[in-house]
Amino acid sequence: MHDFGVRTRDQLLADGVPAGTIDSRARNGAYTRLLPGTYCITEPTKLAQCAAVMSWQSRAVLSHRTAAWLYGWCDEPDVVEATVPHAVKVKTPSWLRLYRRTLDSAELVELQSLPIVTREQALLDCLAVLSPDEAARLVDESCRFAVDPIALELLASKTPGRSGNGALAKQLRQRAIGFASEPERLLARAFRARDFDIAANARVGPYVGDFVDVGARVVVEVDWREFHCAPDVFRNDRRRQNWLVRDGWFVLRYAAADVLADPHKVADEVITDVRRRRKARGR
Repeated sequence: MHDFGVRTRDQLLADGVPAGTIDSRARNGAYTRLLPGTYCITEPTKLAQCAAVMSWQSRAVLSHRTAAWLYGWCDEPDVVEATVPHAVKVKTPSWLRLYRRTLDSAELVELQSLPIVTREQALLDCLAVLSPDEAARLVDESCRFAVDPIALELLASKTPGRSGNGALAKQLRQRAIGFASEPERLLARAFRARDFDIAANARVGPYVGDFVDVGARVVVEVDWREFHCAPDVFRNDRRRQNWLVRDGWFVLRYAAADVLADPHKVADEVITDVRRRRKARGR
């Protein structure tokens, strides 16, 4: 079991380190006191802080953004977040935030020798504390590969009225599916917010379109200037465009910068064109 350099005072005493030595090493910086009776004997890291919380509060479980970070969904957070039973009433340092809730054993796993909530619980926790834009990005990214949306809805149904459930329902309704880049993600969300069904990253003959509506025979492409200006990419784009036009497809191209600036405006333009072509084609 990895302790990340964290030792309790009792462990140090059991290892033969005198109490006076522990205190002097804490004063001169050889040991870093992270929590009451809990020290780091190496350079403290975020993982060391996580381990210290577990040593200090044996019933604590890493949760919220800390769990999301450990699952690889986001950057290292400034604050360690953990969940403890309701009965735990303690003061915490500025780098630690505790949430009080009774956790079921089925909601817990172990990662890097640390107790942590499940992926579904971590995502549900995050929705209660993140801004809408942050929550949207986290839902979209985690539901691509790491979290089963059905399992997520089932978990939320077990605790009706809990903070985060309402946000979850909305996020799942509007989550982006099949996107390959950030502007595509935002545009997919804008389509979902309008209940407009259009396939993302769908095959069209020998190619794959960023968004494809077969009924209207419309392909929507989101272009990055840095990528599409490369000579080989530039030539392939022309071949691709010509093939699509010859095969009867209407191609809409948007700069990634424009999509990032206002995905809702782009979505409205696309929807108008697609619906007009659907009508003209009797679809």
